[in-house]
Amino acid sequence: MEASRLEVMECEKEIQSIKSSLKSITSSGNNSLQVSVHKITASGGEDSTAPGTFKILLSSPIEERTITKVFDPLDPTAEGSIVTFEQVETSNALLTVEAFSNNGADDDLVKVGTSATHDLLPLCQDLDADGDKISSTVEIAIVSEKSEESSDDKPALENQESDEWEDAVDEEKDVDDAAGETKEVQLPLCTLSVQLEYTPSANDKRDSLYEKLNEVSKRKAAAIEKLRQSAAAVNRAKIAESDEVKGKGGNVVKAGFLNKSKPAEAKPVPFWKRWYEKTIGPKSMLWVVGPIAKNYIIFIGCSVFFHYKGDLLALPPPV
Repeated sequence: MEASRLEVMECEKEIQSIKSSLKSITSSGNNSLQVSVHKITASGGEDSTAPGTFKILLSSPIEERTITKVFDPLDPTAEGSIVTFEQVETSNALLTVEAFSNNGADDDLVKVGTSATHDLLPLCQDLDADGDKISSTVEIAIVSEKSEESSDDKPALENQESDEWEDAVDEEKDVDDAAGETKEVQLPLCTLSVQLEYTPSANDKRDSLYEKLNEVSKRKAAAIEKLRQSAAAVNRAKIAESDEVKGKGGNVVKAGFLNKSKPAEAKPVPFWKRWYEKTIGPKSMLWVVGPIAKNYIIFIGCSVFFHYKGDLLALPPPV
């Protein structure tokens, strides 16, 4: 129960931090992806045979950039060493590298190999609102064009053999096993150390924080549900314990406690007591109204006396 309470508090702190991060996002602009080649490793260990020009192909948006130089830390702004893509849709963007070599002429480029497609979503899905850039180094293998052509021809031959021997299942299995044993291993022409530097936009940061907020909210709801179940179990245990104690000590509530008992009949008040209370008793009308009516009676009596017998109070004339 205590662990669930602590988890709820931690989730609440995370939610508050995410909300504050969302409020702090005010910048606007598009996202960008910078690609640079930091190292070329030839399969034979000789750098002279390695290609010198690379085309970076991006599927979303469908764009192409050319790298003509290996990235130099002493000259990071050299032309041709870094290419930039903007407005990248990270959810379905794929990256492919094509390698070219110069055959003695600057303008004559010969394609010597290509790489497999790489998904950019793992690079861009974990964003932090405080960080401006995300850097990652990927090892990309360049496979020669000859090995790809030979690998493309083999499935055609296998399809022809399967069409000829489609009725003989056992013979087809033997042919497939033999073809699998005779497959050649494709060695990469060279390996590139490619650095990808992704700068997220404000919308990317906001979307990532909303996803984290939903995850933390689900964790909080699960922790609250677990805490509620723990509290219910504790309450049930307390009730069971109190029932055991009551069972040992006997019945606390007596049987028939809900049955209402009839009130006892009151004895009638004697006549003389009722007459006393109504006439001259302390709660009678005489003692309640008399003090108030006394002043009115005195005032009215004096007024009548002055009106009719006021001459009796006149002073005699002087002698």
